[in-house]
Amino acid sequence: MFTRPAKQSKAATIASFKISHILAKHKKPFEDGSVMKEASIEAGKTLFGDFKNKTEIMSAIRELQLSRPTVTRRIEVMSQDIADKLKHNIMECTYFSLQFDESTDMTDTAQLCIFIRMVFNDMSANEEFLTIIPLKGKTRGEDIYEVFFSFVKNYELPIYKLVCIITDGAPALTGNKNGFVALCRVNEEFPSFFSFHCIINYQQVLCSKVLSTEEIMGIATKIVNSIRARSLQRRLFQLQLEDRESAEHTDLVLHTDLRWLSRGKFLQRFQELLPEITAFLDERGDNTQILKNEKWLTDLAFLTDITMHLNIVNLELQGKGKTIIEMISAVNAK
Repeated sequence: MFTRPAKQSKAATIASFKISHILAKHKKPFEDGSVMKEASIEAGKTLFGDFKNKTEIMSAIRELQLSRPTVTRRIEVMSQDIADKLKHNIMECTYFSLQFDESTDMTDTAQLCIFIRMVFNDMSANEEFLTIIPLKGKTRGEDIYEVFFSFVKNYELPIYKLVCIITDGAPALTGNKNGFVALCRVNEEFPSFFSFHCIINYQQVLCSKVLSTEEIMGIATKIVNSIRARSLQRRLFQLQLEDRESAEHTDLVLHTDLRWLSRGKFLQRFQELLPEITAFLDERGDNTQILKNEKWLTDLAFLTDITMHLNIVNLELQGKGKTIIEMISAVNAK
């Protein structure tokens, strides 16, 4: 006689976990669970109004436990389960490789991101995000080495399974003497391993050396900032674009100099709106001779094409489950 209530209670718990997972995946506040429950109740009244078992359906929805503390507990349980499965896979795998990426967040705190790729006896592979370690002090190679080696000890990472380390090419990671990789090689607890430069960042470095972008990017950024960063100028420019039916866009794109390949969309938008930008600057009384210089325009078009081309390659190289053969094929195909 208690079978049905038990099944309903189990179903409500499973539903609560699934909704909590959606909230976490979309980075929503945990208290939004109560809002989702309220919305579901109101939607149910309309959707199931003519159903014979409407009372049972609405009762099941009302049994959902989606308060902020409950959602928090659900997410903590799922997080711990993911962590346990990852550690189990690391212990079961035959070999693994690690990828390191050191970057800075919005609070100016350096963060060391570590990804792991595991290979098992059946030749299957699995890629996961391993951890993120804040570097609150300096970010020298020895500092990165110390925090990582501390993580290895605390996590009990079977470092003897390590076969490869991939880095983003930062000097602190790749230095010959005091770089992170060099210090790992010196430590006898580390096995003999390969080290590579990330293929995505490698093309970025090579292209930045071949192409001289300072003049083009400097002028384009200065012009865009003079329009986009000022409220009045931005509104006037948008009005001009609305009056011109031939304009493909309604605004400019600001350039964020976090990654070299991020210049592609900025330059593409700048080139597509170049006639409108030139006309706007002429009306404002600015000097636009450089925007009419044939050589500068040729260099702008060339740099735009190159950066957009690299953006496409960059996207093809990203993602889980990519093998070195697929990456090389993607590069060679371009």
